[in-house]
Amino acid sequence: MKAERDLKSMQYENKSTNFFIKEKHFEYQYAPLYAERLVSMKKYLSPVCGKKWPNFEIKPLAEISKHEKCIIIGTIFKEMHNKPNILKELAEDEEFSSLPVQPVNREAKYIDPENDQVILEDDLQRIILKDAENSNCKLIKTNNLCTGLVVALLGSENENSEFEVEDYTFKETPIFDTKLTVGQASHKEDKYMVFLSGIELGDGSMTNNYLFKLQLLIDYLRGDFIDEFSNDLSTQLCNTIRLVIAGNSLSSSTQSKDMINKAKYLTKNYVAGSVGAIKQLDEFLLQLISKLEVDIMPGEFDPSNLMLPQQPLHHAMLSKSFASEFKYNLHSVTNPYKFMLNELCFMGVSGQMIDDIRKSTSINDSIEIMKLILEAGHIGPTCPDTLACYPFYGKDPFILDELPNVFFCGNQNQFKHETFSPKYNPDKAIHLISLPKFTKDYSCIFFNLNTLKTEEIKF
Repeated sequence: MKAERDLKSMQYENKSTNFFIKEKHFEYQYAPLYAERLVSMKKYLSPVCGKKWPNFEIKPLAEISKHEKCIIIGTIFKEMHNKPNILKELAEDEEFSSLPVQPVNREAKYIDPENDQVILEDDLQRIILKDAENSNCKLIKTNNLCTGLVVALLGSENENSEFEVEDYTFKETPIFDTKLTVGQASHKEDKYMVFLSGIELGDGSMTNNYLFKLQLLIDYLRGDFIDEFSNDLSTQLCNTIRLVIAGNSLSSSTQSKDMINKAKYLTKNYVAGSVGAIKQLDEFLLQLISKLEVDIMPGEFDPSNLMLPQQPLHHAMLSKSFASEFKYNLHSVTNPYKFMLNELCFMGVSGQMIDDIRKSTSINDSIEIMKLILEAGHIGPTCPDTLACYPFYGKDPFILDELPNVFFCGNQNQFKHETFSPKYNPDKAIHLISLPKFTKDYSCIFFNLNTLKTEEIKF
């Protein structure tokens, strides 16, 4: 490809400051995190309630009376019998330690609609929720709520000390006000970025077909085999300036958890699967950063901390890439990841938050879960209940003060792109992008920064 890319043609800024953990303190429990979440989001919810239900009073749970219609604000807690329980797991390990380990079903849901309970908690009490019979609101029946969501409910307490829900609302989070005018530039001035997730290097079952397609991806993104006669494609690739890798660059098979319980003399000459996989990833990135700006996010199986927010992959692991002359084109970032590019606000996750909510609700579609997150104004509601997170004190970094223009999620089962407009702001659209695993579809997603359209390229 004769034309050189102008990688600095778009202004970029990393806005993930909230997700960086500078000093780690583990003396705190998780109660302060839930308390901070409720107090912070109550400030946003109270004016929304006053606007939506002006004739009703907001009351704490300790002051509500039976059959008196009022508004309550609190945090959702779902009592799910199938939810992972560390004490139960330890008891089962002790009882069945001599039996072979059963494979874990990573897709299994925690919910049991017939037996689960949905509860609302404020700072003093809790109350069981049910749908009001005389209302069209079927919030509980639809099973679309997950633990950790802060919500305002309109209804009344019945004779069984249950709160019958007639209506509900989340906080209204403003959308980032972009100055970009969609489609203003000419086609030749279009700029592109690429989304990729789930390349899962280091899997012992990798075939020659997979390695061929991975190298094909590298050559395509570099533009090595595009000649001067492929005008449209050459123009697109010449104007492709950034690649975002949304987690799971390494395979789950590289974690080698069985080595933890083995005696040291049995593991003396053992080399972790992640070592070779990291070297592969380093070579992969080295080929790309000479032609592209690359942002790499950690994922569930990558060598980063388990607790969210995941911190950037250490530079020492990618020694060749960070020692090369193009090291400034490689950016090791957090998960979640928020950044500005071409006057647009982007936010993305590597998939754990979406997958965990899927297990706790009846929602299966990734895009619908992303809508729920944005409506609720909280990117990780199930933290720390069923998803590990750092025990923050005095803040909850997962609360959204503003909604992004583009929200993406990695390591999903299929590619999907939709626009979403909150009810309180129907004139502004947020682009939701579900990114497929490369190992599943052998594809990456091109995003036009001018028209905001996407294209899936399969290899």
